Amino acid sequence: MRNRKAFTLIELLVVIAIIAILAAILFPVFAAAKQAAKKISCLANFNQVTKSMMMYMGDHDDGLPHANQGSINGPGWGFGRPDYVWGELIYSYVQSYYVFRCPADPNATDQGLSMDPNDRPADKSDPSFYYYWLSRTDLGYNYDFLSPWITRQDPGGTYVGSAPINAGRIAQPGATILFGDSMWLRKPNGDPTGGGNWVIEAPCVRDENQQFMEPISDYTGNGNNGRWQTYGVGWCVGCNPNDSNYWLEWGGLYPYHSKQVNIAFVDGHTKTMRIGNISAGCDVRRNFQGLAYDGDQYLWDLR
Repeated sequence: MRNRKAFTLIELLVVIAIIAILAAILFPVFAAAKQAAKKISCLANFNQVTKSMMMYMGDHDDGLPHANQGSINGPGWGFGRPDYVWGELIYSYVQSYYVFRCPADPNATDQGLSMDPNDRPADKSDPSFYYYWLSRTDLGYNYDFLSPWITRQDPGGTYVGSAPINAGRIAQPGATILFGDSMWLRKPNGDPTGGGNWVIEAPCVRDENQQFMEPISDYTGNGNNGRWQTYGVGWCVGCNPNDSNYWLEWGGLYPYHSKQVNIAFVDGHTKTMRIGNISAGCDVRRNFQGLAYDGDQYLWDLR
């Protein structure tokens, strides 16, 4: 009679234990590899949009695009036609709506972005449909310094829009932020929601002498030809999770990549940075009360 061999219970338990140990070791490795792949893909998108931005500037005498093209007596920033956001203005150089997204943002989906500013579903028949998509791009524009929001009294009424600068005003394009990973809103648990945001807030807007820096200084004080507009709190330092401004803890930036943020610079290069490095040279305080005390380290302004 032939002996029939089989695993004993002990042997089976040993095999299961080995598999469990291997899984515990390998799953974090796979997760890290997946995150790294998303970061690289996100950087590639940043690079493509940045190169498109540079082509736009080449065709517009080095002029940067409006953060919001705006309108006379319009509905305001982010509320749709007749306004156009910057992504729409450079779209002809990109020819894809999907490169404005970061794969690491779980909310950057067709369904997730097809929402109006009040988070109501929008239909493609809506003239502002792609406006909504590109309002929720993950590439937040350094609008305070490159195309500040303004209101201005014009003959036909109040212009509500922005005032883009000429890149020739930027002393160090390779050390000036153009875009950063952004979020639309933030849940009390800290997670982002709603996709990205087309603009990000600078941490400091005054220099070490407590003076507004260019071009913001063009739209503040008496006798100016416009009025500088923002979300109102700058970087919301120490924001409570239940505060409506919680998403502005880092000015609308969000560290999707292992606590790091993808950043694009005006000269076209991109890299991943930590929040602390992004705000270097600035004594970050709520309501723009901090000062940019080191012009060589500070990466947001035109110096």
